[in-house]
Amino acid sequence: MRPAHSSAHALPLDDRLFQKPFYVTHAGWEKVAPRQTYPRPGHPSYYQFKWEDGRVLGEFLLSYVVSGKGELHTRQGRQSLRAGDAFLYQPGEWHRHRPLAASGWSIMWINFNGSLPHSWLEEGNFQLEKNLVCLADRKLFASQFRRLVESVDAADSRNSLQFSWQAIGLLSHFLADANAPAFNRTEKKSSGDPVVDLAMDFIWSQSHNRIGVADVARHAGVNRRTLERHFRMSSQSTPLGEIQRSRTARAALLLRETDVPVKYIIGRAGFTDYQGMRQAFQQQFKMGPKNYREKQRGAAAGKF
Repeated sequence: MRPAHSSAHALPLDDRLFQKPFYVTHAGWEKVAPRQTYPRPGHPSYYQFKWEDGRVLGEFLLSYVVSGKGELHTRQGRQSLRAGDAFLYQPGEWHRHRPLAASGWSIMWINFNGSLPHSWLEEGNFQLEKNLVCLADRKLFASQFRRLVESVDAADSRNSLQFSWQAIGLLSHFLADANAPAFNRTEKKSSGDPVVDLAMDFIWSQSHNRIGVADVARHAGVNRRTLERHFRMSSQSTPLGEIQRSRTARAALLLRETDVPVKYIIGRAGFTDYQGMRQAFQQQFKMGPKNYREKQRGAAAGKF
């Protein structure tokens, strides 16, 4: 970031861009010092808001907290924000957000619209925890976000299709894989512990990404030691064991229901190498992935 405290650009929309299925309308970043007044002045009137009133926009808003802490409010309730969080508001959703007075924050944002993100929203393709975006690679997401905001800053408010492509790249970090077979956690019974239930839902929806126990704890709103204690008290598994079991189940589904080569299933299921996936299959099924596929295909053929 440049050593200023804020930068924001409302981008013009000519007919060429307005008719596209995806276009960026506004982008910027700002740094708010501890106990500094917020919202800060300077945004176009359409994007300004008073905390007591909140705001409703006719477009999507995606933000990323670079540093500090904050909170967001919607009709669904309040959510805490910390460095590394991304959050999304949809068109027509009442919202407000601010940094905590004690910490301040540095934050980036883009506004976008078009038929494409609306269709993703309607089809349930955004992977969200309420308004918080589920990210597997925060470092890459933050780098791409920063590059987009700096591109808009350098363009001096001139719009470009390049911004749209960069923004779609950001959204790809939390879009569901439309080509993957349907996969859901089979054990939907509640553990009776909301921390474990939240952790389980996150694991079984995100284990194909590069997540670890620290990521699970963060999404459950507790530290690692507390998360592991909750699992010991209310579950027969551990967070790490549940990640492994989820990845094995996803790989087994792909082996049974697709013709995707085993070498490509490794990454799609969340494993880092074949040996790790093979060990997981040996532990659960007493056979390797290739033998598992052959056995499942043979069993299916025997039904006819």
